[in-house]
Amino acid sequence: MDFQFTEEQKLFKKTVFQFASREIAPLVEELEHMEDFPADLLKRMGELGFLGIPYPEKYGGIGGDGVLLCIFLEEIARVSVAVAIGSVVQISGVAAPVYLFGTEDQKERYLVPSIRGEKIGSIAMTESNAGSDVASIRTSARRDDHGYLIKGAKIFCTNGGISDLYFVTAVTDTRKGIKGISMFLVERGTPGLMVSRNIKKLGLHGLGTYEVIFDRCKVESGSLLGEEDKGFYNLMKSIERNRISVAAIAVGLAKQAFDDALRYAKDRVQFGKAIGKFQGIQFMLADMATEIELATLMVYKAAWMDDCGLRCNKEASMAKLYASEMVNRVTHKALQVYGGYGYMMEYPLQRYYRDARVFEIFEGTSEVQRMIIGRELGL
Repeated sequence: MDFQFTEEQKLFKKTVFQFASREIAPLVEELEHMEDFPADLLKRMGELGFLGIPYPEKYGGIGGDGVLLCIFLEEIARVSVAVAIGSVVQISGVAAPVYLFGTEDQKERYLVPSIRGEKIGSIAMTESNAGSDVASIRTSARRDDHGYLIKGAKIFCTNGGISDLYFVTAVTDTRKGIKGISMFLVERGTPGLMVSRNIKKLGLHGLGTYEVIFDRCKVESGSLLGEEDKGFYNLMKSIERNRISVAAIAVGLAKQAFDDALRYAKDRVQFGKAIGKFQGIQFMLADMATEIELATLMVYKAAWMDDCGLRCNKEASMAKLYASEMVNRVTHKALQVYGGYGYMMEYPLQRYYRDARVFEIFEGTSEVQRMIIGRELGL
């Protein structure tokens, strides 16, 4: 059993770190006020091959695996969680379903330019009354001459304001419940597609989160992704890697918060000595380091299992559950180590603290992860 990264993985990790330090770090404060993702940054990532990590060279990818993707996301998240999540939406949220279920024509039209960063994608799945309960979606896709008419509204569409392509779930047969859901690829500019408001958030200020409306949006038959009425099952097949990816982002944020807190504990002097010399601070840092180590092992084990073709539904949910709750505990304690300074907007701890909260909610809430784990245990 080998827990070491290979030399190739170490070099890749260093390359991503240098990229994030040079090209993302200077934008962090600006992103906090933009409320949207810089499209040029995604294009730059595409040029460097980062958006094609898990895809074959045939489509412009680099032929990497899930472990390499986790390394990338972890390093990006150390600098900006918003950029890391914006990246994973592009890599896994939109490109992955096209790669897994798309026709060769769809892969050439959508996957290849997505990997290059030339087409930005957005997930249009959540609705105001359908979050964790996917079966409750009301957006419909009715067959019409040579295609479908899509009608409904989606919320929380990350990168929706800058997207060229929307990955949409819609009901094609209302009699079948989840067995009547299909997936579609809808391009910006399609008649009937309207990008509405950018919804304000507690954290992740560098990401736009939009409402997207489909008003009798006319799409061709070739916009159907995969088989009709098989969308729910296909979606579940691709979601394991998404959960592992989100867990890796949580680990990256937690590691940065810990590093900042550790450095501050060594430098900050009170009562004549560094605060890290006090047992109360030491215990907090020891707990943080232990939890981060455990979450890291869970994430990379799940990624390794996925790469080996092993079923990892339970392990992916465990990694996502633990990492998402861990990052909230770690950022809470890191802010406590900073004391009053941690609460001030001029320090990054407040951003870590705000960004961490979303991990227990998106890509399946903590409650949903526990339900999945319980089911996998045979309960």
